[in-house]
Amino acid sequence: MVDAIPFIALVAIFIASLWRGRSVSRSSGDNAWAFGSAKGRQRVAGAAFAISIVILAFAAAQAALRPESVYALIGAIVSIAGGAFVIIAQVQMGRAWRVGVREGDAPLFIQHGLFRFSRNPIFVGMMLIGLGIAVTATSWWAWAALLTFVLACREQVRIEEVHLSDSFGAEYIRFKNDVPRWIGIPK
Repeated sequence: MVDAIPFIALVAIFIASLWRGRSVSRSSGDNAWAFGSAKGRQRVAGAAFAISIVILAFAAAQAALRPESVYALIGAIVSIAGGAFVIIAQVQMGRAWRVGVREGDAPLFIQHGLFRFSRNPIFVGMMLIGLGIAVTATSWWAWAALLTFVLACREQVRIEEVHLSDSFGAEYIRFKNDVPRWIGIPK
């Protein structure tokens, strides 16, 4: 049963993301799914996200169906922490929550809650879930999918940082200089 927790965490954040997207669209009238109109590097990052998440979901489902691994508890704890990070950060973003970046689309950037310790807590949480899956699955292809996912996150964050710098100027630059990209103690 513990081996199923990373899969459950992945499904939970998938459902939470669908819910957040619908909620943001209803409350603001904006489409929160910016990856749909992505081009260039962002399209490649989005494709890498999608492929790696499908592979990680398959690895998590496979791990859930086999006898418990010796690493199941570690994977479960890491995945639960990651899922909590994602869901809390999504709620804290409010109407600013987006999947991807669109030209001219930057309602605000968040500086409270988990965003005081990470400029990208949703990505951190998703990477933790991926790590929990890879640990539990104990397969090379789950680790390869995690690496692909992390590289896609890194690329997407670079794209978002340029977008936020262009949209918010000095205010975002100060935030960027004070708060770590992934996780840590703010300056």
